[in-house]
Amino acid sequence: MTSPSSPVADHRDAMVHRGFLYRDEGEVVDICVPFLREGLEADDAVAVVAATSNIAALRDALGQDAKAVQFEEALNWYQHPVKTIAAYDSFVRAEKPRRVRVIAEPVWQGRTPLEVVEWARYESIVNAAFAHSGARAICCYDRRLLHPEILAYARQTHPEIIDGHGPERSDAYTDPGPFSATCDRRPLPPAPRTAESVPVDSARLDEVRAFVAERASRHGMGHDALRNMVAAVSEVSTTAIRHGEAPARLSTWVHDGDLVCEISGPGHWYPDALWGFTPPADAEPGFGLWGVRMLCDVVQMQADADGTLIRLRTGI
Repeated sequence: MTSPSSPVADHRDAMVHRGFLYRDEGEVVDICVPFLREGLEADDAVAVVAATSNIAALRDALGQDAKAVQFEEALNWYQHPVKTIAAYDSFVRAEKPRRVRVIAEPVWQGRTPLEVVEWARYESIVNAAFAHSGARAICCYDRRLLHPEILAYARQTHPEIIDGHGPERSDAYTDPGPFSATCDRRPLPPAPRTAESVPVDSARLDEVRAFVAERASRHGMGHDALRNMVAAVSEVSTTAIRHGEAPARLSTWVHDGDLVCEISGPGHWYPDALWGFTPPADAEPGFGLWGVRMLCDVVQMQADADGTLIRLRTGI
């Protein structure tokens, strides 16, 4: 599919990221098989991470060539946005100097509205995380099943779109920074009156950890999830102390089966909307927001004239 007719310049080190809005498995075969075979001919590392029906259709159409393609069920791969970025990052690194070529199909059905936003953000972040990887990716969206909002997200998060013809440049495409910032500008519901809270400062970090552990245990959170939440809250609290202004505060409550931990305080203590979404290039104190995002199901951030708020959510 990558050719001189592509609307985005084909530099070997530049990622090509296309959204494919398909109508049936036959269209998937027509678009994806030439793309995969082109990768095999170029000695790319070729993979398909898709719905079961599309994997079966592509295996059948590829015939003997299917043996050279890695196949993964989408449900096994798309469980957590940041962990999925980490998995693709590991794949890209492991295959160097070969170029990676992927048919991908993120899982949208069964997601809550909050999860849909985070997976849309994931699709946008991919453009930044792998900008210079040389990767080639077609992300499949089933027009028969997906809500128009999700199809609109596809156009916003992919520089190129295939929709009955193409690929063509997407007029709706938004760069990852502004797109992520838009996700963070969605208003968050206030903490409930029943939320419990404790001050956050350098002298109280042990108290903060104990506070989170006790609340998580009280609500029935399992050992591993409890340990992860305590570590995540400790990391964010340390960031608030180091880069924010006193007094910061931790509040906890339960919402829709999640334990919610919110650290808030004066000052602006996160640098930009992409903070913690891409694998860190260098070592940093603690494990940073990348590690926090790996430990929690959802991380939400907001900053305004009143200060900064980071809200962590993990299922109980």
